[in-house]
Amino acid sequence: MSLRTLKLVLAVVIAGFIVSAAYISILIVERQEVLKHVARYNMPWHASAAMHEFVRLEQRLSAYAAQDPTVDKDEVSLRFDIMVSRSDLLRSGDFREFLRVAPEWQEVVEELGKTLAEIQPAIDNLDRPEAALDIVRALEQFDVKLAGLAAAALHYGGQRAEQDQHELIRLHWMFSSLAAGLIVFGLFLLVLLGWHNRLLEKAHAELRLYADNFENISVKLEKTNKALSSAYEELQLRNEALQTQEHELRTQNERFDAALNNMSHGLCMVDGSERIIVFNARFAELFAIDTTVQPGVTLSCLVAQAEAQGCDGAEPLREILAEQQELMRKRQQFAFIHEQPDGQTFAISHQPMSDGGWVATYDDITERRQAESQIAYMAHHDALTDLANRVLFRQQMEHALEETERQRLKMAVLCLDLDRFKDVNDSLGHETGDSLLKLVSERLRSCIRQQDVVARLGGDEFAILQLAIDDQQDCAALAQRIVDAISMPYDLDGQEIVIGTSIGITIGSEGNLSPDQLLKQADLALYRAKADGRATFRFFEPEMDAELQARRSLEIDLRKALANREFELFFQPQVNVRANEIGGYEALLRWRHPERGMVSPGDFIPIAEDIGLISSLGDWVLEQACMTATAWPKGIKVAVNLSPVQFRNKTLVQSVSRALARSGLAPDRLELEVTESVLLQDNELTVATLHQLRRMGVRIAMDDFGTGYSSLSYLRSFPFDKIKIDQTFVRELSSRADCLAIVRSIAGLGASLGMSTVAEGVETEDQFLQITAAGCTEVQGFYFGQPKPASELTHTLAATKRKAEVA
Repeated sequence: MSLRTLKLVLAVVIAGFIVSAAYISILIVERQEVLKHVARYNMPWHASAAMHEFVRLEQRLSAYAAQDPTVDKDEVSLRFDIMVSRSDLLRSGDFREFLRVAPEWQEVVEELGKTLAEIQPAIDNLDRPEAALDIVRALEQFDVKLAGLAAAALHYGGQRAEQDQHELIRLHWMFSSLAAGLIVFGLFLLVLLGWHNRLLEKAHAELRLYADNFENISVKLEKTNKALSSAYEELQLRNEALQTQEHELRTQNERFDAALNNMSHGLCMVDGSERIIVFNARFAELFAIDTTVQPGVTLSCLVAQAEAQGCDGAEPLREILAEQQELMRKRQQFAFIHEQPDGQTFAISHQPMSDGGWVATYDDITERRQAESQIAYMAHHDALTDLANRVLFRQQMEHALEETERQRLKMAVLCLDLDRFKDVNDSLGHETGDSLLKLVSERLRSCIRQQDVVARLGGDEFAILQLAIDDQQDCAALAQRIVDAISMPYDLDGQEIVIGTSIGITIGSEGNLSPDQLLKQADLALYRAKADGRATFRFFEPEMDAELQARRSLEIDLRKALANREFELFFQPQVNVRANEIGGYEALLRWRHPERGMVSPGDFIPIAEDIGLISSLGDWVLEQACMTATAWPKGIKVAVNLSPVQFRNKTLVQSVSRALARSGLAPDRLELEVTESVLLQDNELTVATLHQLRRMGVRIAMDDFGTGYSSLSYLRSFPFDKIKIDQTFVRELSSRADCLAIVRSIAGLGASLGMSTVAEGVETEDQFLQITAAGCTEVQGFYFGQPKPASELTHTLAATKRKAEVA
């Protein structure tokens, strides 16, 4: 081989070294670009982090709505701010590259940002747990969308990472091949130099020239080797960085799997060929699916496998997927509810994807549905008796009125009120009263037809809706059955209880009245039934409404009367039979209305008790009576009647003390008259109040004695100063012997107990003579004068003295 050929070979080798070095530089640049791409593979991490923070925000909102003491408003606001930051990251940086590829997910990101901006004020004013529930409902639509976004980003990132990894491997092998080629070229060059050593000896001069050239080439080769070594070291560093990126990607995948599997909803994502991309643990739990099933399996195979394994969830899953297929034809987002025959209920939310696939979430809402049904039932039924409540009864009335108008039928509304129920509650306690109400409810159910409705409106008030009646006789027959059933004795813990009921009835036809008007009419009829003696029923009559309007007008005037000084006191003398002189006066309230004239106490006293005016009116009577009595002779007393309502207000002792203090009247000149109805309210408390009044020096009299069934027991519970015999016995003294016997008995009882006895209603001389003969100590009535104002009193019996002496 000639030196010229050797030069040519050496030139080729050197050119190969230069070209290789240049190409290695290009490979390094390409490697650097690929590594930059790998470094930007944070898209799956951003998506999974956003999904994770969204789930945590929902959990904090739900816990706050459930009033979990471990979650406060600040923590919810912090989670919301983090979620807003994650939303901003999804709309910026390298993540936009993924959104440009998948525009349907860009719409999800923009919608998420807009929704977060809309609920920002609600987060800032998160004071009520109901506000947190509203925010959760507003965010529910993104459960599926964010899960689908994270899964799509993970899928896209995995594809890009796989492509870049293949490119790095290709560049690595090319670099290694070039480096090996350079080594081979170097070895080949050394062989050539050794083989042509003899040629170099012959051409020493030329060899020196070539040696110089070779020395220059060696220097260049050394530099090139150093550059190659440096490039190789850099490639190793890039490899290590790539491995770190792959580790971070695996970590992100693990976090995504954790977020996915800790969702409260089941999630399933499939591609356009209905092959499963991913499903979480909750999905497998809901339908009892084997969690070892790998992605890529078709949905039909998954269901077939579940059926082959005898999974209980296979059949519901097949039905749900079939229903989804029907709805998927529209290629739109949708949601629906699927309920199994056994009551198990699923809520499904479906979101299509651009590649023909879809992602859906599944939630078992059986318990929520049951709770909602229970809440709805409780909202329309009475908790104690399980009867319909006022709300449901009104709805049934509205429906019945529509049916009545359409079919031209008649219906009736019956309002019931229990008689003497309050006495049971006061004497035996509310627990016994509740038990009694349950028994009453059962009896009412037994009295009505299946189509009728019975409801408890509150307290001891009930109502019945009687449908499809022919005439009043049907209503009367039902009302009588109810009266008879309710009046039968009740056995509660060995105690026999007897109550009754009063019923008001109104009939509606062809929808001519509203529910409120029907209830009002039935209530007016009930009021008439109670006024007519209770334990009976009455039908509504038009004049009842007129009476109600008259009562309301009287109520309005009564509220103004005290301020307008329309009340005044009249006084009726009480005559001491033995001393034949006036021993005191009973103060009687009179109302002089500017237009009505004198209004009877029997008309306005019950109304004053009903509207709560009797206490202030009673205080005024006490003060006026005491002030008036201070001007009388010292031996004359003044008697004031007390209402049962005054005892219930528990301020009676203070009122009496204040009246005595302001008037300066001696306490023993004030006599308070109470009826048996006062003692029926709360015997122990009432007796204690009477003892307080007695310790003040005030005298106590029992009014209307003999009309109640427990009068004698009250004489034992409290030592009254005086017994007033009811005028019903005095009026029939001449016609009925038993009345005279009763009066004698009471007078003898009073004498033996050291109590004076007063006979009320003495109007004739014959009555006065018989009362005196019976042994009564005092008498009172028109025989000794009509009630008069204080200015007309004379305090003497000059006009009746002769009659008293004859007696």
